[in-house]
Amino acid sequence: MLTSLKRILKFSWVGFLRNKTLVLEVIFVMTISISLITCFFMFQGISEFLINYLQDKADISVYFNQNTSEQEIVKVEEALYQFSNEIESVEYISQAKALQIFTETHKNDPDSLEALEQVGDNPFLPSLVIKAHDPIYYIQISNFLSQDSFKDVINKIPYYDNKKVIDRLSGITDTIKTITIVLGLILGLLAVLITFNTIKLTIFASKDEISTMRLVGASNWFIKGPFVIQGILYGVISILIVDILFFIFFIFFSPKLQIFFSGFNLFDYFQAKCASLFLIQVIFIGIVSIISTLLALDKHLKVR
Repeated sequence: MLTSLKRILKFSWVGFLRNKTLVLEVIFVMTISISLITCFFMFQGISEFLINYLQDKADISVYFNQNTSEQEIVKVEEALYQFSNEIESVEYISQAKALQIFTETHKNDPDSLEALEQVGDNPFLPSLVIKAHDPIYYIQISNFLSQDSFKDVINKIPYYDNKKVIDRLSGITDTIKTITIVLGLILGLLAVLITFNTIKLTIFASKDEISTMRLVGASNWFIKGPFVIQGILYGVISILIVDILFFIFFIFFSPKLQIFFSGFNLFDYFQAKCASLFLIQVIFIGIVSIISTLLALDKHLKVR
């Protein structure tokens, strides 16, 4: 058993070094295959970030009458506790804080500040800013706050004014999720086909050697073993090449791409998820290389 294993490893290494041109071609093609898987992994991270980013931008504000006391506002906030599973956060914005926010936001807009001075008194209403875990919960929360029991303290809930924006946001997030799934299936299929045909090419180049081994009585697994190990070796080298290239690319281009992706840092994500990514790459190469090698040997060279 040990002797057979040593011979398989030896034949694997000899076959790996024998045709350097073919080896380079195989590694190049498998590098493309692994790059597709890596791109999908990164795209999935980007899509999750963008979905969370867009959902974080959505909220509804509940505006109270000017004479509403903080105790009454607190009671409304406490009434929202029944939506603890749906609501992510509730922030109280007093009249003074609303004025401060407006002033800081429009500090470079003299016309708005002048208009505010002409008004005289603080025109802003106290409010609660509600963020939900998912935009679909806003209509449920809005309907709850529209009950008659709150009409004496609540001035307005501009949910329906923002409903089109929130619905559009939900549509965008659903579209991103769909694109991620479809792209993953396409890239995964391409990666499998590329890997399978590449390994089949290497086996076809060794068909005379395989026929000779069969004539001298070599077992199926003795014939298949070197090709399986070669396939895994090609894959490991390709993984290292891909990860090094992506690492260098993200170092130089992450700052520019971060602006395009609304603050998502590709380099930081790549570093944080490198272990998970490497594991996925290894599993993919291991499974695809072994299955592709065995299928190619059995089907195309009729080794049984």
